[in-house]
Amino acid sequence: MPRNLRLPALAIAFSWLVVGCSSQPTQLDDLPRTPQASVDQLLKDAEGEAGPEADLLRLYAAQAAMQTGDAERTQQILQRIPQSKLPGDQQIRFSELQAQSALALGDNAGAQRAIQHPSLQQLDSRPLDEQLRLQQLRADIYDANEQPLEAARERMYINSLLPASAQTNNQQAIWDSLANASTADLQSAANSATGEFAGWVQLALINRQNANLDLQVQALQAWRETYPNHPANTKLPQAMEQLQELQASRPTHIGLLLPFSGPLANVAQALRDGFLAAQYQAQSQGIEQPEVTLYDSTQYVDALQALNQAKAEGVQWIIGPLEKDKVAYLAGLPELPLPVLSLNYSEQPSNNALTFYQFGLAPEDEARSAANRAWEDGRRRMATLSTNDDWSQRATQAFKQQWESLGGQLLGQEIVDQPATVANQMGELLKIRQSERRASTIQSILGDVKAQPTPRQDLDALFLAATPLQARQIKPTLAFQYAAELPVYATSHSYQVDPSGTQNADLDGLLVAETPWLLEQDDPLYQSVTANWPQASGALGRLYAMGIDAQRIFSRLPQMRQYPDTRIDGATGLLSLGQGGRIQRDLAWGEIEDGRLAPATSDNAF
Repeated sequence: MPRNLRLPALAIAFSWLVVGCSSQPTQLDDLPRTPQASVDQLLKDAEGEAGPEADLLRLYAAQAAMQTGDAERTQQILQRIPQSKLPGDQQIRFSELQAQSALALGDNAGAQRAIQHPSLQQLDSRPLDEQLRLQQLRADIYDANEQPLEAARERMYINSLLPASAQTNNQQAIWDSLANASTADLQSAANSATGEFAGWVQLALINRQNANLDLQVQALQAWRETYPNHPANTKLPQAMEQLQELQASRPTHIGLLLPFSGPLANVAQALRDGFLAAQYQAQSQGIEQPEVTLYDSTQYVDALQALNQAKAEGVQWIIGPLEKDKVAYLAGLPELPLPVLSLNYSEQPSNNALTFYQFGLAPEDEARSAANRAWEDGRRRMATLSTNDDWSQRATQAFKQQWESLGGQLLGQEIVDQPATVANQMGELLKIRQSERRASTIQSILGDVKAQPTPRQDLDALFLAATPLQARQIKPTLAFQYAAELPVYATSHSYQVDPSGTQNADLDGLLVAETPWLLEQDDPLYQSVTANWPQASGALGRLYAMGIDAQRIFSRLPQMRQYPDTRIDGATGLLSLGQGGRIQRDLAWGEIEDGRLAPATSDNAF
């Protein structure tokens, strides 16, 4: 995904910039240290010279242009210099300027090509400050190209060579890079990493995988004993440093405010059982957990009344409510008597976002995850298929916003809730009718030659927000329209959790966003929870997983607010805190095979 790039001051402080001199030096180390001439003057002087002297003056000019932040002009000047004809030290400087200017212009791939130039193989012959500057630049470029592990390694290599005053910021930068690595990549790196880098990776995994605050602090203490001489042990990353403060101040009494009677009672019970299962898991490891009091939200005039009663009884946090109207009511209040983690979302912005957090299984999360996954798979041009249902429209809008923010194109949007019209709609979307007419014309001209109609070639994939019944119509229709191989990314509404696979006929190949709880089934609680509540392995499992995540993350919400880059591997997805105190989920992805959902591979990527 695209990221805002922050170049550290050291990477753009051109201490080596020099311009103007009475006699022309032939190597960079001979240059004076005070800038004296403008870019225009240097370029004018270069016109009066030839060969190496002219090239060197232009290199000075490129340096001066970059010093003023004019990356575009820097590249224009560099285009006039034959890098291969420059002396070795000047080739290194050329590569550095080319990489910095490309990075500043958003050409991340160009920056990476520049920083990999063969001249940089001789970098160890250059002064130490130049080596450090270039390695920091290389780390920034890795970050920009979404290679966070490589960026972290570069920064780790130079950490001990930096002045003590710069090491703290560099170590935080290592941590920031690792925070952007996927859990799978961190786990893979942990299998082969050694020494100091192994310590960094293990620390990042503690932050990512130990969602429960107490278990996280326990793991951190074990890490500190394992890596006593690690630089991060002396000065922990800020997010990890806060953990012990959070543990010391975490609530000792919490309330679950859920509709334990009425039509939502089954949902409330699944959430409660998941929450308490996570609570008991921590207790079984000898870690004291908060007291839990249950409140039936259906027994109160409004949710505020329940919060006031809970506060009077010593409750310090409320998990709930679940009902959308009650969530909206609390979101609209100017202040709350207790901090709240609601288990649904308000349609309107919260008036008390500092004490009101929102967590739910929103289709918008699945839609945004679909956009991210499709982009990572190399798709760039997509169309959407949705219904008139409110949830489907919200999901489609969320997909559209995320897709276009990534730079993707949306080539069409179809409403597919009328079975009789789906075939024609898909034919129009895929422009198959025009292809059939062309094929017919070719066949009429050439006689025996049979021409095969083909769908439009500028459409890379589809996004689907529909029910299983509608999805079962879409896939066969694509096959009928000669587009069986067109990838379709869908929300979890599109299939049914069915171990036998019989209810997902005609859906093979569909890519589906799903909770890790149901897709990967590797949560530490999965076996025990599904053994006690078999329904937790079916569609209700999403709610058990949500209850588990609510217990694990509520005490970490202040950390997630203060450090927005915090990501937590949850049973419902990769969790982060967005604007307005809303928990956002990045989903796991599966592919339906023989009617069953299995983890998707990268084989679908271009």
